[in-house]
Amino acid sequence: MNNPPLHQRIVACKNIPSLPKQAHRLIRAFSKENLDYHDLAKIISDHPTIAARLISLANSAWAMPANPINSLEQACANLGLTVVRSVSIGLTLISPFNISACPAFDIRRFWASSKLVADGAVLLAYALPTQPNPAFLQTLHTGGLLHNLGLICLADLVPKETQQALLWVKSNPELTVNRALHQTLQMDFCEVGGLFAETWGLPDELATIIKFHRTTNYQEHYWEFIALIGHAAAMVGSLFRTQSALPPSIAIAKLGICDTDHQQVFEKLKPLFIQTNQLAKALF
Repeated sequence: MNNPPLHQRIVACKNIPSLPKQAHRLIRAFSKENLDYHDLAKIISDHPTIAARLISLANSAWAMPANPINSLEQACANLGLTVVRSVSIGLTLISPFNISACPAFDIRRFWASSKLVADGAVLLAYALPTQPNPAFLQTLHTGGLLHNLGLICLADLVPKETQQALLWVKSNPELTVNRALHQTLQMDFCEVGGLFAETWGLPDELATIIKFHRTTNYQEHYWEFIALIGHAAAMVGSLFRTQSALPPSIAIAKLGICDTDHQQVFEKLKPLFIQTNQLAKALF
């Protein structure tokens, strides 16, 4: 890490948020194959706050149910597995953090970006020459949901510097958040997210994804996860910056994804971008 004093400050921080026990349980539960809506409802019923938010979301104008939804199982069926997974894991990971001192941190954009990167990485995985197995896809999707964990950590622990970086990005859309953070903190949210993931005891593949997904030349363990999520993050970033052209990527050729499939994934992300941002407004 490039900033030892800040690294020590984070590690030594007595107020460092703890990962809720329910997060480990939810991540494990959502990794199971062949989950049906009854199983989903049973898993989430142990988390009343999440259950209430899902039922509320299922009854919202965004979901447009034909009839009022009164049960958690109905809510899960109405929303679908991808939305239920994204909302449940997202709300659980957000819950320990206090971002009130960093008003430039946009919780809607944070969550929408998490979901879009997860969905984009899975779409890219379906374009791989060899069809990925369900376990690979589940880990990939969860890694996408967690990829920007370090940003909310920084908004809580070092709000002043994070606020400054986010304001720079807002006034200069071509500037990435990580580049701005390097100017204010001499480190980026990938490093911090990796540190938290390791401290919290998340599985090695998830901790590695969080830490290295922006490292374009990464070639060690879990490189496929990192290449897919890293490029999905680049595509989502382009959409937030209203850029219509595909971002360049060395990883796509390395993964064996052809240009046509690559372009098709980007085109599929465009309507998802609109839908997910509408979902974030309904959720937060």
